[in-house]
Formats: sequence, C-alpha cells, structure tokens
Amino acid sequence: MTSWLSGTTISAPFTIGSGVVATAPSVLARLAREIPQLGFVTTKTLSLLPREGYREPIIYEYYPGCFINAVGLANPGAAAFVRDIAPHLPLHNNKPLVASIMGENPDEFVACAKILDPVASAFELNLSCPHVKGAGQSVGSDPEAVKTIIQLMKKTFPKPVIAKLSPNLGDIATSAQLCERAGADGLSLINTVGPGLILDDAGIPILSNEVGGMSGRGILPIGLKAVRDVARVAHIPIIASGGIASPCDVRAYQRAGASFFSVGSALAGKNTQQLISFFQYLAQGIDPSTPLRSPESPDQREGLLTAYTKTTVLRNSPAADDLFVLDLADARPCNPGSFFFLRIPGVGEKPFSPMSHNPHRYLIRAVGPFTKRCQALQTGDEIYLRGPYGNGFPEPPLSRPLVLIAGGTGAAPLIMAAARWQRQVGRMFIGFSKEIQAHFKRELERTVARVRVVVDAPGEVGAILSELAHDMRSEKILYRNCVAFLCGPRRMTGAAVALLLDAVPRSRIFVAREDLMRCGIGLCGSCATEHGLRSCIDGPVFPLEYEQP
Repeated sequence: MTSWLSGTTISAPFTIGSGVVATAPSVLARLAREIPQLGFVTTKTLSLLPREGYREPIIYEYYPGCFINAVGLANPGAAAFVRDIAPHLPLHNNKPLVASIMGENPDEFVACAKILDPVASAFELNLSCPHVKGAGQSVGSDPEAVKTIIQLMKKTFPKPVIAKLSPNLGDIATSAQLCERAGADGLSLINTVGPGLILDDAGIPILSNEVGGMSGRGILPIGLKAVRDVARVAHIPIIASGGIASPCDVRAYQRAGASFFSVGSALAGKNTQQLISFFQYLAQGIDPSTPLRSPESPDQREGLLTAYTKTTVLRNSPAADDLFVLDLADARPCNPGSFFFLRIPGVGEKPFSPMSHNPHRYLIRAVGPFTKRCQALQTGDEIYLRGPYGNGFPEPPLSRPLVLIAGGTGAAPLIMAAARWQRQVGRMFIGFSKEIQAHFKRELERTVARVRVVVDAPGEVGAILSELAHDMRSEKILYRNCVAFLCGPRRMTGAAVALLLDAVPRSRIFVAREDLMRCGIGLCGSCATEHGLRSCIDGPVFPLEYEQP
C-alpha cells in the first residue's frame, strides 16, 4: 500500500497520464477495475465548455517509442463528464479520481472544478499543455496567475490540488516552489515537451495542427532532470511522467525524488490485456531493495506504429450519388475487418476498412471535407496510408456456414470476408439506403456468391432486416449452424443481432463496430465502447460474448 495525497492509502503508486488511453469514463472505470497497479486514475483534461480539439492526424510516432501529438485538449466539457462517469462510481476499491482541469483564467478553473467537485477526489491543474493558445502553458507561464489559481482552488475546495508543470518555461524548480507556497498539495512533472514539428517527405507537416507536444522515450532525460531539480527544493509529493517504459525508468524516477508514476506513450499499441501485463511488468521497479534483472518487456515490437506509405490512385469509380470505390496501388495484406488510415497532406486522414487488399479497394461515402476530397481524386494522384490496425474477423470453423450482414460502407470488410471464405458463405445481405449504380450491383453479385443486395424504399429504412427475418424463417437449419459476421450502422447491426439471437449463440456472432477512431493505436481513447474497451485496439471486431462489462 502507498500513502496518497489526502492521507489515505492506495494500492499502488501508478496512474495513466491525463489524455492517454483512459479518456472515456467507461475505459477509465474498466482499467481501474482490471489493473491493480493503478492506485488512482486521472481524467483527460476537462474544460468548462466542450472542446472539439484538432482534426486528424493528431499523433505520429517519429522514432520508436517517441511521439508528437496535438489533440487540442478535446473533451466533452465538465458537465457531460459528470453525467457520463456517474454510472461507474464509486470506482473499484474506491480508487481516487483525479480530475484534470484547464481554464484561461482563475475563475474558469474554479468554475470547472465546481462542476466536477461531486465526483473528483483531487484536482490536477493543467498549466503545461504546449500547443493550445490561451490555456496550458500560456497560463502556466504567468507566475501571478498560477499563484492565484492555486490559492482560489485551495480556498474553495477541501481536496488535494496538483499543479502539472511544463519543462518548457525555464526554471521549473522555481515554479514548483511558487506552487508549494500557494498551497499545492502535489506536483505533476512533466507534460509533453515542445511544441515540435514533423514533416513528411514532401515537406508538409504531418499533424493537422502542424506543431505538437513531444512525448515518449525521448523526453525521459528531461523528465528525470525536472523531477530531481524540483525534489531538491520542494517538500510535496511528485507524480513523475515522461518516457516511463520499463521498471528501470520507474526506479530512476524514484531515485530522482518521485513518489508516484504516470505512464503515457508507452501504452501505444497495447490492447486491454496487454495493458494489464505491462503494469505488472512496471511494478517490478517499485521496491528499491529489489535488484532489477533487466526483465524483458512483455510486448516487444518492431517498426513504427504510425508509419505512412505513399501510394497512387489506380481508379476512382462512382457506386451511387454519394458512394464511390477507390482503388489504390498497394497490396499490403490485412484481415477482413482490419482498417487503414488514408491521409491527404494538408487535408487530414480518416480510417477505412478495405473491401480487398490486392489491390487495396475502399468503399467510401462522401460526407465531409476529407471524403469529398477523396471523391475528387483521379488516377495517378498520390495518397498516403498507414496500417493495418485492429482485429479482423476470425477464421470461421470449416464445419459452419457463414452468414454475412452488411449495411452501407460496412459492406467493405464483409466483401473481403466473402472472398476469403467463399466456399463457406451460406448467405450474404448488403443493404443500402439509396439506389446504387447498376454496374456496382452487378459487380457485387459477381464477386459474392449467394448475395442479396437490398435497397430501402424512399423514405423507409430496414429493408435488409425484413429480408433477414424472412430468410431465417425459411432456412432454420442454416441459421442454427452458422457463424454470423456483421458490419454497418449501429442501429442496423443491433436490430440484426436481436433477430439472429433467436437461432445463433452469442459466441458465434461477431460485429465490426463503426466507432470514431482518431489515432488507431489505442492512445486517444475516442473509440471507447460502452463496456470500456477501445475499438481500434481491442476490436473493431468483437464477439458478442466478449464485449461485456
């Protein structure tokens, strides 16, 4: 057990850094329950009002274990967070919930904290984000503002207040002394370094915000120096962060003067089970009397998680008024249901699951600036892609027929599945909300055996569900023995699952979720499911029996 800031004890001295992985209440609660080494949990930085943040790309790994990111402090706002976290409280074993907050002035910090007060055990003041104008280190660079914020917070709330400081503002030890004199109960050192800039091979910034904070292995020496310098002059506990990726790093921060340890970028690419193993691994560094034998990390990997490949457009053909098929000169293999990010420099990037991988073919609906720009691409135009990411559909048992149910662009991964396991396809339904072009319908019918292409009548929805219900009544043996794969809009797949459960066990139904994915490597948490998994890394394909609380 470890003594916590409020005088209570916690199970272990670890947390996950603000804005990393546990950014959604469902994920935060699940990890608090499943990772014993998390002694307390920290929210993403919350603001008085919602913030959209920056568009993708928001993160890039420029060297193994080294990242640059600019999310823009995106968050739903304090009130929405209180509403969403309420069903998950109290956290497992009453673990403390540290609410990270931001503001442009002292009154805004206090107003945000008042909303969060009913659910927060402590407050972390973000005085250090390096890439958001008017907040973060813009506020933290003003000593009088910092002093006023801390004093107001301590006067208003009888809870621990933690100041998160930046190494970018010069003498961090003097800043720490100011915070301690103002009444801070603890210090969080450090936030990302920078901002920095990374360019692609054409000299164009990779991040949509152009510049971003740098994190990961490269800033470990900066974090260690900051903690040592502050520990020599301050007398309040320090939460260390910056490059922690091994028990040796934990031990080094401990020797520098830290009491608690916040882990961030090292969690990139790790699914929930790998996070559990990783914190067990890090915990070997806690006891200073235990010699470290350089234990191997449980998830050694090669290469960069976000490496882009430049490719060209082979063909761009319309499939409906707002639907098109984009063929790329790339043959990188993947499993049906896995996905890639496509990037157009200066425009952004979005994730798509291909309908074939040799060559890559994508079924895309033009709904926003990025997809409309994709719709305008011509043969020979260049585009970047990275991936594949996520878990695809599993290999179905040879003894069982496949039933495939797709809606809209969700048809793409199931078309690949039908091609890979074509001898097992017992039935396939593809539903569209609008008429598709005749040539595209003929292509689907040639490509996929036993396919039924269904188009909703004008002003109506759900034609595919009527077809499925009718087929289940007439082909009872097929459905009783099948494995079912689904992909499409949430309402459609949910209704289809409800029908299938009359004949198919949950363990033989697999759904590819269409969640908002912004990084693809499990760090930003935008794709959190209601049960606390991250769709981009734990999914996007889930068996119904697995995605449980």
